[in-house]
Amino acid sequence: MSGALYPDVSPGLERSGRAAVWLMHQGRLLLTHGKYGAWSLPGGGIGPDETPEQAAVREVWEECGAVAELTGAAFPLRTQAGRLTSCFPASLKRLEASPEGRLLLWVNPEALPWCSDVQISQGLEAFERVPVYLQHPLSVQQASRRAKQNDFEHSSSPAVGRLLQQLAAMRPAGRFLELGSGFGVGTGWLLSGMHEGAVLVTAELDPERAQVVTELLGHDPRLSVVSGDGWPALELGPYDLIFADCAAIKGKGERLGGLVQALTPGGTMLMDNFTPHLWLEPGLAQRLAGGDPLRMALAVHPYLQTTELRVSDTEAVLLATRTA
Repeated sequence: MSGALYPDVSPGLERSGRAAVWLMHQGRLLLTHGKYGAWSLPGGGIGPDETPEQAAVREVWEECGAVAELTGAAFPLRTQAGRLTSCFPASLKRLEASPEGRLLLWVNPEALPWCSDVQISQGLEAFERVPVYLQHPLSVQQASRRAKQNDFEHSSSPAVGRLLQQLAAMRPAGRFLELGSGFGVGTGWLLSGMHEGAVLVTAELDPERAQVVTELLGHDPRLSVVSGDGWPALELGPYDLIFADCAAIKGKGERLGGLVQALTPGGTMLMDNFTPHLWLEPGLAQRLAGGDPLRMALAVHPYLQTTELRVSDTEAVLLATRTA
């Protein structure tokens, strides 16, 4: 990774936590050109003698030269790197030269491509301003609420969900399999893209989660929910799409043969929750220093054509098509 593009005017502070600013002016949202080249909401670490509010005001001035007034309570968001941040809505009092010399940009947060940004989309959701074309299907919203109520953090991300929706829409009479239903978030995304003639089998090892999926989505005649080990569901194939979404199924590639055999020729397999190598946590990076066995198994399988797709700054998926 290249060095920072801009100087830090307050280096050396022992900081804990993060604060950011959602600054709207004349219908536009303020973004700053980040230290490493990405556009983002202005923000940074909280100093040892600062409140989050003070840090937010300081950061937006240092990075943007914006003298801001906070206008409400903070809402939580996660940055592109996954760090939890307190984001404060603010108004502009005046704009001065940026002390750090950064480029600034005023954007319409409800217009593409900006509204799909990981930070901006969270802000729009907090202010209940998500554009219609980005709103999640009702089934996904319901499943997401149940997952949150149960502190379940392994649901499909919106980026993966939209990819599932797209893949399902490509097969009007498709047969689909999801291994690892969770609370039904991925299931909801698949159903939202499926045609009337398509069918979906979803398998969940945890009986309580499987029951929730049945309660939320079982009324859809295209869906069959299997409670228990997902491997018997492979025998109900072949499938045009397999979404392998649980660690037990993925393993290190040792069970890949069974998944491939359950795919139709030309069928697609999707595996999510891969981290781009630049964002690997130190411990995981050390364990994968010699390579990722699952990535390698997919890449060299004689019956698969595999590519890695980066669906967000910190998340990648592996998409494989059976060729023989």
